[in-house]
Amino acid sequence: METGKSGFQHQPAKIAMIVGAWLTFIVMVTFNAISASGASDLFNSTQGELSDKYYNDFVPAGWTFSIWGFIYAWTALWLLYITTTIFRKTEEGYVYIVSDLLPWYFFAAWYINNICNIAWLFVFDGEYLVASACVIALIPFTLYICLFASYRQVDKQGVWLTEHAPVDLWLTRAFVHNGLAIYATWATIATLLNLGIALIYTGGFDNSDVVTGLLAVLLVEVLVWYVLENFVLDRYCRYNLIVWVVVIVALTGSLVEHWGPQKRNSIFTAILIGLTAFLYVIRLCLVVYRHFNKPLYKKFVLPTSEQGKNNGTFNMA
Repeated sequence: METGKSGFQHQPAKIAMIVGAWLTFIVMVTFNAISASGASDLFNSTQGELSDKYYNDFVPAGWTFSIWGFIYAWTALWLLYITTTIFRKTEEGYVYIVSDLLPWYFFAAWYINNICNIAWLFVFDGEYLVASACVIALIPFTLYICLFASYRQVDKQGVWLTEHAPVDLWLTRAFVHNGLAIYATWATIATLLNLGIALIYTGGFDNSDVVTGLLAVLLVEVLVWYVLENFVLDRYCRYNLIVWVVVIVALTGSLVEHWGPQKRNSIFTAILIGLTAFLYVIRLCLVVYRHFNKPLYKKFVLPTSEQGKNNGTFNMA
Protein backbone atom coordinates (compact mmCIF):
# COMPACT_ATOMS: atom_id res chain seq x y z
CA MET A 1 0.00 0.00 0.00
CA GLU A 2 1.48 3.33 -1.04
CA THR A 3 0.00 6.46 0.44
CA GLY A 4 2.96 8.81 0.66
CA LYS A 5 2.52 12.05 2.56
CA SER A 6 -1.25 11.91 2.11
CA GLY A 7 -1.41 9.26 4.83
CA PHE A 8 -0.24 11.81 7.39
CA GLN A 9 -2.84 14.41 6.42
CA HIS A 10 -6.20 14.12 8.17
CA GLN A 11 -9.29 13.61 6.06
CA PRO A 12 -12.16 15.63 7.60
CA ALA A 13 -14.83 13.72 5.68
CA LYS A 14 -13.79 10.39 7.22
CA ILE A 15 -13.56 11.91 10.67
CA ALA A 16 -17.04 13.37 10.22
CA MET A 17 -18.38 9.92 9.32
CA ILE A 18 -16.96 8.46 12.54
CA VAL A 19 -18.47 11.30 14.57
CA GLY A 20 -21.79 10.73 12.79
CA ALA A 21 -21.64 7.04 13.73
CA TRP A 22 -21.35 8.03 17.38
CA LEU A 23 -24.13 10.62 17.22
CA THR A 24 -26.70 8.39 15.52
CA PHE A 25 -25.91 5.58 17.95
CA ILE A 26 -26.30 7.81 21.00
CA VAL A 27 -29.61 9.19 19.73
CA MET A 28 -30.88 5.67 19.04
CA VAL A 29 -29.93 4.40 22.50
CA THR A 30 -31.54 7.46 24.08
CA PHE A 31 -34.86 6.83 22.34
CA ASN A 32 -34.74 3.16 23.33
CA ALA A 33 -34.11 4.11 26.94
CA ILE A 34 -37.05 6.52 26.91
CA SER A 35 -39.29 3.87 25.36
CA ALA A 36 -38.27 1.23 27.90
CA SER A 37 -38.64 3.50 30.91
CA GLY A 38 -42.13 4.80 30.19
CA ALA A 39 -41.05 8.08 31.77
CA SER A 40 -42.09 10.22 28.81
CA ASP A 41 -45.33 10.95 26.97
CA LEU A 42 -43.41 10.44 23.75
CA PHE A 43 -44.56 6.81 23.72
CA ASN A 44 -47.95 5.36 24.62
CA SER A 45 -46.56 2.13 26.09
CA THR A 46 -43.28 0.56 27.12
CA GLN A 47 -41.78 -2.24 25.06
CA GLY A 48 -42.44 -4.61 27.95
CA GLU A 49 -46.13 -3.74 27.99
CA LEU A 50 -46.43 -4.29 24.25
CA SER A 51 -44.62 -7.63 24.50
CA ASP A 52 -47.11 -8.75 27.14
CA LYS A 53 -50.02 -7.57 25.03
CA TYR A 54 -48.84 -9.33 21.87
CA TYR A 55 -47.72 -12.49 23.59
CA ASN A 56 -46.89 -15.59 21.57
CA ASP A 57 -45.00 -18.83 22.10
CA PHE A 58 -41.87 -17.52 20.39
CA VAL A 59 -41.25 -14.64 22.80
CA PRO A 60 -38.26 -15.55 25.02
CA ALA A 61 -38.10 -15.05 28.78
CA GLY A 62 -37.58 -11.51 30.01
CA TRP A 63 -33.99 -12.11 31.10
CA THR A 64 -33.09 -12.87 27.48
CA PHE A 65 -33.61 -9.25 26.51
CA SER A 66 -30.68 -8.26 28.70
CA ILE A 67 -28.67 -9.11 25.60
CA TRP A 68 -29.39 -5.55 24.48
CA GLY A 69 -26.93 -4.43 27.15
CA PHE A 70 -24.21 -6.54 25.54
CA ILE A 71 -25.15 -5.26 22.09
CA TYR A 72 -24.92 -1.62 23.13
CA ALA A 73 -21.69 -2.20 25.07
CA TRP A 74 -20.07 -4.05 22.18
CA THR A 75 -21.19 -1.34 19.76
CA ALA A 76 -19.65 1.31 22.00
CA LEU A 77 -16.41 -0.69 22.02
CA TRP A 78 -16.10 -0.84 18.24
CA LEU A 79 -17.04 2.82 17.93
CA LEU A 80 -14.37 3.65 20.51
CA TYR A 81 -11.88 1.50 18.61
CA ILE A 82 -12.48 3.18 15.25
CA THR A 83 -12.20 6.54 17.01
CA THR A 84 -8.69 5.64 18.19
CA THR A 85 -7.64 5.08 14.57
CA ILE A 86 -7.95 8.83 14.03
CA PHE A 87 -5.09 9.44 16.45
CA ARG A 88 -2.85 6.41 15.90
CA LYS A 89 -0.24 6.12 13.14
CA THR A 90 1.68 3.46 11.28
CA GLU A 91 4.88 4.18 9.38
CA GLU A 92 2.68 5.11 6.40
CA GLY A 93 0.18 7.41 8.07
CA TYR A 94 -2.90 7.53 10.25
CA VAL A 95 -4.51 4.13 10.72
CA TYR A 96 -7.98 5.19 9.60
CA ILE A 97 -6.54 6.49 6.31
CA VAL A 98 -3.98 3.88 5.31
CA SER A 99 -6.06 0.88 6.36
CA ASP A 100 -9.40 2.23 5.08
CA LEU A 101 -11.23 -0.61 6.82
CA LEU A 102 -14.63 1.08 6.88
CA PRO A 103 -15.72 2.56 3.54
CA TRP A 104 -18.33 5.28 3.17
CA TYR A 105 -21.20 2.87 2.52
CA PHE A 106 -20.49 1.15 5.84
CA PHE A 107 -21.32 4.40 7.59
CA ALA A 108 -24.32 5.09 5.35
CA ALA A 109 -25.78 1.70 6.26
CA TRP A 110 -25.04 2.33 9.95
CA TYR A 111 -26.85 5.67 9.90
CA ILE A 112 -29.87 4.09 8.22
CA ASN A 113 -29.79 1.27 10.76
CA ASN A 114 -30.08 3.66 13.68
CA ILE A 115 -32.83 5.62 11.97
CA CYS A 116 -34.77 2.40 11.34
CA ASN A 117 -34.34 1.38 14.97
CA ILE A 118 -35.87 4.67 16.14
CA ALA A 119 -38.62 4.48 13.51
CA TRP A 120 -39.54 0.98 14.66
CA LEU A 121 -40.05 2.20 18.23
CA PHE A 122 -42.73 4.63 17.08
CA VAL A 123 -44.35 2.30 14.56
CA PHE A 124 -44.60 -0.56 17.05
CA ASP A 125 -45.75 1.82 19.76
CA GLY A 126 -48.56 2.86 17.41
CA GLU A 127 -49.37 -0.87 17.10
CA TYR A 128 -49.04 -0.92 13.33
CA LEU A 129 -48.01 -4.55 13.42
CA VAL A 130 -47.45 -5.25 9.73
CA ALA A 131 -45.57 -2.00 9.24
CA SER A 132 -43.44 -2.66 12.32
CA ALA A 133 -42.48 -6.08 10.95
CA CYS A 134 -41.37 -4.44 7.70
CA VAL A 135 -39.41 -1.67 9.43
CA ILE A 136 -37.59 -3.97 11.83
CA ALA A 137 -36.52 -6.18 8.91
CA LEU A 138 -34.43 -3.25 7.68
CA ILE A 139 -32.34 -3.35 10.86
CA PRO A 140 -30.61 -6.70 10.22
CA PHE A 141 -30.47 -5.93 6.49
CA THR A 142 -28.45 -2.75 7.07
CA LEU A 143 -26.22 -4.62 9.52
CA TYR A 144 -25.54 -7.24 6.84
CA ILE A 145 -24.38 -4.40 4.59
CA CYS A 146 -22.10 -3.09 7.35
CA LEU A 147 -20.61 -6.55 7.80
CA PHE A 148 -20.16 -7.02 4.05
CA ALA A 149 -18.39 -3.67 3.77
CA SER A 150 -16.00 -4.41 6.62
CA TYR A 151 -15.40 -8.03 5.58
CA ARG A 152 -14.53 -6.91 2.06
CA GLN A 153 -12.11 -4.21 3.16
CA VAL A 154 -10.36 -6.40 5.73
CA ASP A 155 -9.87 -9.11 3.12
CA LYS A 156 -8.64 -6.55 0.61
CA GLN A 157 -6.10 -5.16 3.08
CA GLY A 158 -5.42 -8.45 4.86
CA VAL A 159 -1.79 -8.93 3.85
CA TRP A 160 -0.91 -5.31 4.60
CA LEU A 161 -2.64 -5.49 7.98
CA THR A 162 -0.84 -8.72 8.84
CA GLU A 163 2.53 -7.10 8.13
CA HIS A 164 2.00 -3.55 9.38
CA ALA A 165 -0.99 -3.49 11.74
CA PRO A 166 -1.76 -7.00 13.07
CA VAL A 167 -3.28 -5.60 16.26
CA ASP A 168 -5.78 -3.58 14.23
CA LEU A 169 -6.64 -6.66 12.21
CA TRP A 170 -7.55 -8.57 15.36
CA LEU A 171 -9.30 -5.64 17.01
CA THR A 172 -11.43 -5.20 13.91
CA ARG A 173 -12.38 -8.85 14.01
CA ALA A 174 -13.09 -8.83 17.73
CA PHE A 175 -14.90 -5.51 18.07
CA VAL A 176 -16.32 -4.52 14.68
CA HIS A 177 -17.13 -7.91 13.16
CA ASN A 178 -18.34 -9.70 16.27
CA GLY A 179 -20.02 -6.56 17.59
CA LEU A 180 -22.04 -6.17 14.42
CA ALA A 181 -22.68 -9.93 14.28
CA ILE A 182 -24.25 -10.12 17.75
CA TYR A 183 -26.52 -7.20 16.82
CA ALA A 184 -27.40 -8.61 13.39
CA THR A 185 -28.20 -12.06 14.79
CA TRP A 186 -30.44 -10.72 17.53
CA ALA A 187 -32.13 -8.34 15.08
CA THR A 188 -32.78 -11.26 12.72
CA ILE A 189 -34.50 -13.18 15.51
CA ALA A 190 -36.41 -10.04 16.53
CA THR A 191 -37.62 -9.73 12.94
CA LEU A 192 -39.02 -13.27 13.10
CA LEU A 193 -40.70 -12.39 16.38
CA ASN A 194 -42.35 -9.31 14.87
CA LEU A 195 -43.41 -11.29 11.83
CA GLY A 196 -45.06 -13.79 14.15
CA ILE A 197 -46.91 -11.02 15.98
CA ALA A 198 -48.22 -9.63 12.70
CA LEU A 199 -49.34 -13.06 11.48
CA ILE A 200 -51.11 -13.92 14.73
CA TYR A 201 -52.71 -10.61 15.69
CA THR A 202 -53.33 -9.12 12.24
CA GLY A 203 -53.51 -12.18 10.02
CA GLY A 204 -55.47 -14.26 12.52
CA PHE A 205 -53.27 -17.33 12.18
CA ASP A 206 -52.95 -19.90 14.96
CA ASN A 207 -50.27 -19.13 17.55
CA SER A 208 -48.80 -22.63 17.64
CA ASP A 209 -48.73 -23.00 13.86
CA VAL A 210 -47.06 -19.63 13.38
CA VAL A 211 -44.36 -20.42 15.94
CA THR A 212 -43.69 -23.77 14.27
CA GLY A 213 -43.24 -21.91 11.00
CA LEU A 214 -40.90 -19.39 12.60
CA LEU A 215 -38.79 -22.15 14.12
CA ALA A 216 -38.62 -23.83 10.72
CA VAL A 217 -37.43 -20.59 9.14
CA LEU A 218 -34.82 -20.20 11.88
CA LEU A 219 -33.67 -23.78 11.29
CA VAL A 220 -33.16 -23.05 7.59
CA GLU A 221 -31.28 -19.86 8.42
CA VAL A 222 -29.02 -21.73 10.86
CA LEU A 223 -28.18 -24.43 8.32
CA VAL A 224 -27.64 -22.01 5.45
CA TRP A 225 -25.42 -19.78 7.57
CA TYR A 226 -23.39 -22.76 8.77
CA VAL A 227 -22.61 -23.72 5.17
CA LEU A 228 -21.89 -20.15 4.11
CA GLU A 229 -19.57 -19.18 6.95
CA ASN A 230 -17.58 -22.41 6.90
CA PHE A 231 -17.34 -23.25 3.21
CA VAL A 232 -18.16 -20.14 1.17
CA LEU A 233 -17.32 -17.06 3.25
CA ASP A 234 -14.58 -18.47 5.48
CA ARG A 235 -11.95 -15.96 4.36
CA TYR A 236 -14.27 -13.11 5.36
CA CYS A 237 -15.92 -14.24 8.59
CA ARG A 238 -13.71 -16.99 9.99
CA TYR A 239 -13.37 -15.32 13.38
CA ASN A 240 -17.04 -14.43 13.84
CA LEU A 241 -17.90 -16.72 16.73
CA ILE A 242 -20.73 -14.90 18.52
CA VAL A 243 -23.59 -15.72 16.13
CA TRP A 244 -24.18 -19.18 17.52
CA VAL A 245 -24.17 -18.00 21.12
CA VAL A 246 -26.94 -15.51 20.37
CA VAL A 247 -29.11 -18.16 18.72
CA ILE A 248 -28.63 -20.55 21.64
CA VAL A 249 -29.45 -17.85 24.20
CA ALA A 250 -32.58 -16.74 22.33
CA LEU A 251 -33.87 -20.30 21.89
CA THR A 252 -33.08 -21.19 25.49
CA GLY A 253 -35.04 -18.16 26.67
CA SER A 254 -37.99 -19.21 24.52
CA LEU A 255 -37.82 -22.81 25.73
CA VAL A 256 -37.69 -21.82 29.40
CA GLU A 257 -40.62 -19.44 28.98
CA HIS A 258 -42.90 -21.87 27.13
CA TRP A 259 -41.68 -25.32 28.13
CA GLY A 260 -44.13 -28.17 28.02
CA PRO A 261 -43.01 -31.79 27.48
CA GLN A 262 -46.02 -32.46 25.27
CA LYS A 263 -45.82 -29.24 23.27
CA ARG A 264 -44.74 -29.58 19.66
CA ASN A 265 -42.86 -26.30 19.66
CA SER A 266 -41.06 -27.07 22.92
CA ILE A 267 -39.72 -30.28 21.39
CA PHE A 268 -38.82 -28.46 18.17
CA THR A 269 -37.02 -25.73 20.13
CA ALA A 270 -35.09 -28.24 22.24
CA ILE A 271 -33.94 -30.08 19.12
CA LEU A 272 -32.94 -26.80 17.50
CA ILE A 273 -30.90 -25.82 20.57
CA GLY A 274 -29.10 -29.16 20.50
CA LEU A 275 -28.39 -28.87 16.78
CA THR A 276 -27.15 -25.31 17.12
CA ALA A 277 -24.85 -26.23 20.02
CA PHE A 278 -23.48 -29.20 18.05
CA LEU A 279 -22.81 -27.06 14.97
CA TYR A 280 -21.15 -24.44 17.17
CA VAL A 281 -18.72 -27.00 18.59
CA ILE A 282 -17.86 -28.18 15.07
CA ARG A 283 -17.47 -24.56 14.03
CA LEU A 284 -15.00 -23.87 16.85
CA CYS A 285 -12.96 -26.94 15.93
CA LEU A 286 -12.83 -25.85 12.28
CA VAL A 287 -11.72 -22.35 13.22
CA VAL A 288 -8.93 -23.62 15.48
CA TYR A 289 -7.72 -26.09 12.85
CA ARG A 290 -7.77 -23.54 10.03
CA HIS A 291 -6.14 -20.86 12.16
CA PHE A 292 -3.03 -22.98 12.63
CA ASN A 293 -3.03 -24.91 9.36
CA LYS A 294 -4.67 -22.60 6.82
CA PRO A 295 -3.92 -18.98 7.78
CA LEU A 296 -5.80 -16.40 5.76
CA TYR A 297 -2.87 -14.06 5.19
CA LYS A 298 0.87 -14.64 5.22
CA LYS A 299 3.81 -12.31 5.58
CA PHE A 300 6.49 -11.94 2.94
CA VAL A 301 9.92 -12.40 4.54
CA LEU A 302 13.44 -12.21 3.21
CA PRO A 303 14.85 -15.65 2.35
CA THR A 304 17.24 -17.22 4.85
CA SER A 305 18.47 -20.13 2.74
CA GLU A 306 21.27 -19.89 0.21
CA GLN A 307 18.91 -21.24 -2.44
CA GLY A 308 16.45 -18.45 -1.79
CA LYS A 309 19.23 -15.88 -2.08
CA ASN A 310 20.47 -17.31 -5.35
CA ASN A 311 17.01 -17.28 -6.82
CA GLY A 312 16.40 -13.74 -5.65
CA THR A 313 12.91 -14.65 -4.44
CA PHE A 314 10.82 -14.20 -1.35
CA ASN A 315 9.58 -17.08 0.73
CA MET A 316 6.17 -17.24 2.31
CA ALA A 317 6.09 -17.50 6.12
